[in-house]
Amino acid sequence: MLRFPKSAALGLLLCLCLSLSALAASQPDAAKAPPAGNVVPSDTAPAGPAPDKAPPPPAKPQPAAQAPAKTPSDKAGDKSPEKAEPEAEQPKDWQVLLSIHQESLVQQASRFKSMEGLLPKNVRKFRSDLSALEGKLDELNLIISLSGGNPWELRAVLGDLGRIRRSTETLLAPFQESRDELDKIAVRLDSLKEEFAKRLDDDPEPEIAEALNYFLRYIKGVRGNLSSVKATLEKELAPAKDFLAGLTATDEGLRQKIPKAWKSYYFTPATELFSLKAWGDLRQRLQLWAKSNGTMLASLVHGPDASRVAGLGVKAGVGLAVLLLADLVAVLRLRRRYPAFAGLGQLRRVWLLAGLGVILHWTAEGAPLMLQEILNALAEILLAAGLAVFSWFLARSAARADEARRPNPLRLLWTMFSLGLLLQIADLPEPALTTVWIGLLLLFFERSRRSAPGQAGPLRLACRLTPAMAVALLVLAALGWQHLSVLALAGWFLLLAAVQTGSGLSAAVSEWQARAAREGASVVTRALVSGLGFPLIFLSLFFLVLYWFSTELGGQDMFLEAVSFTVAVGDVSVTLGRLALILTGFFLTRSSLSAVQSFIRDLPRLRPGVDPGVRDVLDTTSRYLFWGIYVLFALFLLGFSFTSLAVVAGGLSVGIGFGLQNIVNNFVAGLILLFGRSIQAGDTIQIDATWGQVRKVNIRNTVVQTFDNATLFVPNSDLIAGKLVNWTHRDPTVRREISVGVAYGSDTDRVREILLAAARSQPRVLPQPEPSVQFLNFGESSLDFKLFFWVDDVSVGLSTTSDIRFAINRRFREEGIEIPFPQREVRIVEGIDPSGGAIAAAGGD
Repeated sequence: MLRFPKSAALGLLLCLCLSLSALAASQPDAAKAPPAGNVVPSDTAPAGPAPDKAPPPPAKPQPAAQAPAKTPSDKAGDKSPEKAEPEAEQPKDWQVLLSIHQESLVQQASRFKSMEGLLPKNVRKFRSDLSALEGKLDELNLIISLSGGNPWELRAVLGDLGRIRRSTETLLAPFQESRDELDKIAVRLDSLKEEFAKRLDDDPEPEIAEALNYFLRYIKGVRGNLSSVKATLEKELAPAKDFLAGLTATDEGLRQKIPKAWKSYYFTPATELFSLKAWGDLRQRLQLWAKSNGTMLASLVHGPDASRVAGLGVKAGVGLAVLLLADLVAVLRLRRRYPAFAGLGQLRRVWLLAGLGVILHWTAEGAPLMLQEILNALAEILLAAGLAVFSWFLARSAARADEARRPNPLRLLWTMFSLGLLLQIADLPEPALTTVWIGLLLLFFERSRRSAPGQAGPLRLACRLTPAMAVALLVLAALGWQHLSVLALAGWFLLLAAVQTGSGLSAAVSEWQARAAREGASVVTRALVSGLGFPLIFLSLFFLVLYWFSTELGGQDMFLEAVSFTVAVGDVSVTLGRLALILTGFFLTRSSLSAVQSFIRDLPRLRPGVDPGVRDVLDTTSRYLFWGIYVLFALFLLGFSFTSLAVVAGGLSVGIGFGLQNIVNNFVAGLILLFGRSIQAGDTIQIDATWGQVRKVNIRNTVVQTFDNATLFVPNSDLIAGKLVNWTHRDPTVRREISVGVAYGSDTDRVREILLAAARSQPRVLPQPEPSVQFLNFGESSLDFKLFFWVDDVSVGLSTTSDIRFAINRRFREEGIEIPFPQREVRIVEGIDPSGGAIAAAGGD
């Protein structure tokens, strides 16, 4: 630890004492609030200073201020015999820094003192607000006990519990922040106390010791006041923390109770439809139902909730004004930009319905209990209408003209969906609810039976099944599962709406792709849309339907439970959310790879100088890289650990050593060929006596097409280990030669000129290196010549050689140059019988 000399420490303490004395002297009055920078310790603290004044410790007189420096001219004109005053000693840098540090401490103490003064008022307000929240919680507990397990009421109570929790946390936040601030000040004071105590242990001079003892008493007094205020805060926070804990317990219990309530609500049959007693009590129950709803309505209009309802009206009015203004601006701009767009009116209905639904849902957040459920139900109905209209707009855009004029097949289903939802919110007593629902289902069956044959498009089969669905719902309702039949109809509506929306979006994507291909849009953009369009459409619609259906069964918690439901097999676990991520990752990888490969295929057009081999290397490498990353991502989501992967890799190494050796050899050889680029697509190679052209270098083998149009799949390891001739490696040119003989007596210079002219007349023969003729030999029957020439590509070497031979033969005939053939002269000597000689040679008698 850094230590200062005693004189330096004395100077430091003097600076601190002077600053505190100045702050204490500047305080105007004890009755007024202390100004910033004036530390006011508690008068109850032991051995501490007085509460309104902090007398400074003994200090030496302040040095005089430093006189301004004189210029040379001033010195020359100064005739005074008096001596100049001694210059004041300047404080050291560390003294200034520590003085500033002490001033910061004084400011913190001042903030603490002001906090102490406002504490009684804040505590009184805190107690009042906390008492009001406790009263609201008691009311909600009473509603929970009287609800009889109605899930709609329990869900509304859960929403109010959330609002009470947020209000409680808001109420606690200032006190918790004050407590945290006090903890910071206490830590700072303890640090200074420890530092001064260490200085005293060093046996300083008496003046320094007296100053240190003063500051220790000062810190002790402030620390005592701080502890008192902190204890008061803790005392007031304790009931609030207990209340928050009770609120949490009630919330958790209600969340566990709601799924059971929904299960009982939908899957417990009602028997009142065929009960004479229930029909006899129906009138009395209807009167009680009307009275309770009238009481609730009166409470909303004239009761304690009237002010909240008025605020909700203002909130909804502001939202509606914003929606209408945005609608006006959007319509004007769209009509100006797309004057011929015929579907603007239908799209306008879509966003108005969706906007109204969002406004009602936003307004319902602060609504009283059952009003909140009513507003949420109306918002759901409007959003469902927007989805139905939007799906029909998409379907009409892709349909034929005669089909586009038909009515929306989802209109009748949406009507039944809305009526069923309203009936559940109204909660009519049994058997009235079941009777009304059965009557609505009969009307639905009759209307759907009439409209089913005339429907077209993707919902043709579904519309034909709707009457049978209505019959099944009638049977369910008659057996007492009327709530389950409402839920099933809502699910049928959402399913058909998703199918119609998905079909329309898919048709729109296909139409865009065709138009983009005609207009020459970017290949990368088309590949991304093609790879991601259809999967994302149907995955999004699936989760939208799942979320909407989950809200009917228990709200967002049910959706989160469905998404996080885990199926585990050993160490591998998968949830619906992870499965969706794996599927999305698959399509994203495929579309990204397609876009990258499209860009790679376009490289020769974008960069004409790019080697085709580089394109093949990039294509293969990108494919294995993308899929390798995706496999690791999928294994991570499935719960595989790196330890498990290491075990699998160890097992693979054993398999490689036994049965997969050839496969691994070919794989490694393929990598060598790709990155070594000894063979590339388009090269002409020769394997033994087989000639062919390389079509593709894969990881396992190389595809070669012979000049007889046969396809060879050559293992990569054979190409690495065996003898291979690459006729076009880095240079497609090749030298060819033609041997020719002429008769003795021919003009050899003329022969040479004819051979060179025949070679130069061919366009595929290179001018450099120039063709050349060699006089090889005086043969038995001819003068032997050989023509050497270079062809620009090995693939045309054979045809070019043939054309040159035709030209040579033609010119030789024109010039009268004979191409001889081997001849033998046989001379017969007279007087010798050839046949006898032959017999003697054969060994005959």
